[in-house]
Amino acid sequence: MSLDDAYERRREIGRRVARWRARRGLNRRQFADLCDRSLSWVDKVESGERGLLRLPMLERVAEVLHVSVETLTDTTEVRQARHCLDLFEISAIRATLQSYQAISRVFVPPPTELTEPPGLDRLARQVTYAWTVFQNAHWPLLGQALPRLLTTAQVAIATYPGADDEARRARTLLSQAYQVTASTLWKLNEADLAWLAAERGLVLAEETGDSLLISDAARRVTQGLMVMGHYDQALELVRADIERLEPGRGTGSSAYLSLYGMLFLMGAVVVARASNHAAARDLLDEGHSVARQLGYDGNECFTAFGPTNVHLHQVAVLLDLGDGAGAVSAARHVTSDGLNRL
Repeated sequence: MSLDDAYERRREIGRRVARWRARRGLNRRQFADLCDRSLSWVDKVESGERGLLRLPMLERVAEVLHVSVETLTDTTEVRQARHCLDLFEISAIRATLQSYQAISRVFVPPPTELTEPPGLDRLARQVTYAWTVFQNAHWPLLGQALPRLLTTAQVAIATYPGADDEARRARTLLSQAYQVTASTLWKLNEADLAWLAAERGLVLAEETGDSLLISDAARRVTQGLMVMGHYDQALELVRADIERLEPGRGTGSSAYLSLYGMLFLMGAVVVARASNHAAARDLLDEGHSVARQLGYDGNECFTAFGPTNVHLHQVAVLLDLGDGAGAVSAARHVTSDGLNRL
């Protein structure tokens, strides 16, 4: 290996160390202390001026960052790790969900031990950020954001007790935080944690009395029932929510129509997994009808509901039903403009 190649190799490993340090939420001083090294050593390693030449030191850095040595040195491992949540981040989400403070309104830190009470406007922005990151599939960013979001939202519940507007808003935001957590964990096949988050999201939504929030939270539970193969229960819950919301369809807001329409799409996926062709097509037809009433591709309540999403679900449902030709035909209705609007 030439000197130039060796230097470039050191720089690349240094960049990886810097990325993982930031991903773990460590500043340079904290990282230096954990490695039992100086701040200037960190600067030299991350800039490529100094290489991690000895295996014991490379192993120590990897241990501090909670990654494997290969994650810092192997190109294939690096690519995979940069686009996925890792075990350390999932463990952090697990620890937050399984904390007793997440379920108790009695055994919480006294006010003197709490940091400054969380502002609900700022918390709302954090929830929006988490949903935006989720929809863009930036999983490592979610891994960093979700434990902090859940902790902050749980503190908000303790900070704003009672039944006034602030208390209801705090419960709404925690329900939404649990929902985005559940959706993320379903994607990662972490079924036990996802169910826990979905269940808590629905309980909190029902406490608020917000009809649309309840529907949104129930959809996460439906997703869980489907993932676990409980198709009958999943369909029963979807149909119950459709029946509950149906009377308001004629005068419903765009958010109302989006959540109502997503129920038909979720129901179509459920019955397709159970190989019920007729029911799947009926539910898709209803979804198309609601999308036409809405009239545009939107993202109300982070549903991405609209004509394009209905067509995408139609493709997925037909593939689940084994109708490849129908799926190809349905895909022709999906336009690049529609996808760009999602």
